[in-house]
Amino acid sequence: MRRKYKDMPASLSDGTPSRVLILSANVGEGHAAAARAVKEQLEQGPVPAQVSLIDGLGAMGPLLQQVVKDGYRVQLRMMPWTYSLIYWLLEKVAPVRWLARTLLCLLGSRPLAHAIAEHSPDVIVSTHPAVTVVLGRLRRRGVVDCPTVATITDLTGLFFWAQAGIDMHLVCYAESIAAVERIAGRGSATLVAPLIAGEFLRPRCPLQTRRALGLPEEGRVVLVSGGGWGVGDIEGAVRRLCAMPEVHGIVCVAGRNEELAQRMRAAFADEERVHVYGFTDRMADLLSASDALVHSTGGVTCLEAKATGTPVVSYGLPIGHARLNTQAMAELRLLRLAGDTDELIEHVRAAFGERAPLRERAQAALSHLRDSAAALGRPGVPAGQWGEPAAGQWAEPAAGQWAEPAAGQWAEPAAGHMVLNAPLRVRRLPAWRLTAATVGAQILLLLGVGTWVLSTDEVSALADMILHVHPLVQVQTDRPDVGLIVRTPVRDMTPLAATLARQGIHVSFADDGGVPATGTVVRMRSLREQVMPQMPVSGNILRWVRTPGILGAQARALGLRHDYYFLQPSGGLTVGQLLLARSSDATPVSGLRLRAGSVVAHRSVRAGDVLVVSADGSRASVLGLERMVSRLRGEGLDVESLGELTRSPSIKASSRGDRASTAAPPTSTASASASSAPLSGSAVKRSPRTSGASATGTTV
Repeated sequence: MRRKYKDMPASLSDGTPSRVLILSANVGEGHAAAARAVKEQLEQGPVPAQVSLIDGLGAMGPLLQQVVKDGYRVQLRMMPWTYSLIYWLLEKVAPVRWLARTLLCLLGSRPLAHAIAEHSPDVIVSTHPAVTVVLGRLRRRGVVDCPTVATITDLTGLFFWAQAGIDMHLVCYAESIAAVERIAGRGSATLVAPLIAGEFLRPRCPLQTRRALGLPEEGRVVLVSGGGWGVGDIEGAVRRLCAMPEVHGIVCVAGRNEELAQRMRAAFADEERVHVYGFTDRMADLLSASDALVHSTGGVTCLEAKATGTPVVSYGLPIGHARLNTQAMAELRLLRLAGDTDELIEHVRAAFGERAPLRERAQAALSHLRDSAAALGRPGVPAGQWGEPAAGQWAEPAAGQWAEPAAGQWAEPAAGHMVLNAPLRVRRLPAWRLTAATVGAQILLLLGVGTWVLSTDEVSALADMILHVHPLVQVQTDRPDVGLIVRTPVRDMTPLAATLARQGIHVSFADDGGVPATGTVVRMRSLREQVMPQMPVSGNILRWVRTPGILGAQARALGLRHDYYFLQPSGGLTVGQLLLARSSDATPVSGLRLRAGSVVAHRSVRAGDVLVVSADGSRASVLGLERMVSRLRGEGLDVESLGELTRSPSIKASSRGDRASTAAPPTSTASASASSAPLSGSAVKRSPRTSGASATGTTV
């Protein structure tokens, strides 16, 4: 598809008709309408051109088409708040915007390049932002070396509409030029006449149009539209307009939303004033016959209404780009913005005041017809005649001429003329920049994925299998004992330990993951109680980085050197925490999580199980712990600290399904620290690298 071009308009490079490729998208009707308008201008223009119009989004692959088109439609109809959220993220969060661009280009660049190559165009025009993103990337990389043009029919949210790789942006509002040039560079935007079909520029007799449409000839008529997809509070608007006595006709356009059309016909079957249309190609007639347009999405329909002189009231879809775009248009007094149905009625009545009465508009249209007919040497229409003019009496553009707007309406050039004179403004990126960008993107992607993997517990089960680091949940022993770990705030640890010690209950303790104070260590040593390290709960995505420091500080305070246990958070450990804990020779403990006073079923607890009980220093917690111990003893199970449990003779240890008899080596416990030796937590019976594993965790 590559061709050599001189620095001149494509239409004049060799004197042959230019090949123009228009890339549109069937996402709402506005983008398709803009594409048809450009095609019409090119085909009816003074310079011959071969125009091809294809679905650019479809050319980028079925996956992108489904995500952008179907996902967008489902969001607008069922979950509009999700679209607002995504749009806000794209507009405000640069990394999200970069990721979206990258995914679009990654998935759509190759298939779109193939589609472009099949047409070998001299100029390419894009009317949809997602297509524009990929087209701009292809242009900057040199895959496309002909001029590229993008149409912009919105006022705001131009972060995807405008791209540095586009040679010319055709904007419909002068207020958009500065924003486009901030993104794409100086000289990248030009103002053109609105991108609408020529039929909206031709004069019509509104009275005869009402007759043809079956609308009342007296009173006001309001057109309610939800765009090509029929979205927004259409039913609410129609129902509220029915309460206006001056409104004699309400036309509801449901677009391609057949469900909405059926629902509206059923809801207003008894209301003669309501006329329901599905998708229609008679919007020019409907706008000419109406005194006001109530529209939900803005965009090209508002430009069409402007051409016919129909006042616009925006209502019914305050989300995403529609909300921002209509707010900007309201600030420029291009439309009226209604936040609820009360404001809707107020603005519709104000719009009636801006629209001339029907017969006055009809007389003006016929006067324009007589003037145009006289200028063209055609017979005029008798004054006062309200019938439809005979064939050929309406002033049509002569062959080979641009369809010009009404006198004084627009002075901007037509889009078709600018397309054929698009310059080659964009310069191809140097090869080293492309390589650097590719490598940088890959590094960032790897860093992002790696950070996510290390910071999440979603894949920790797989990491357990690969690293052979499994949380301790049960110690296989020949004694009817269970290990009890009491998780309590540090302020309640010493009083609670003293209370339990007086009852002859000795367990392991863990606080909130802080480094125990020297006084706490001495007091717990005197009570012959065991304290073990704990990994605290943290919402920080990079909390795993501090794992060695957190565990190391606690282990040193407790006199632990290596091969020790620590209590993991109730939500589990991230992959990064597992990796760093293994490097510190520390093994996590999970166990059965309970609260003080919970009923422990006999079937759920067996000898060797590790129980983790949350408690505090309150009387209720103490009584709850005592009752729990009493129930277990009643079932023939005694409670011990984790250190004592791991010291008991082991009858078997599973390792990848194999069983072998072994005896547990001595461990450092609180009872052994009554001498001058420092208090220590639970020491691991064997290194984490050789610990056995069951289906649910480590079995020692």
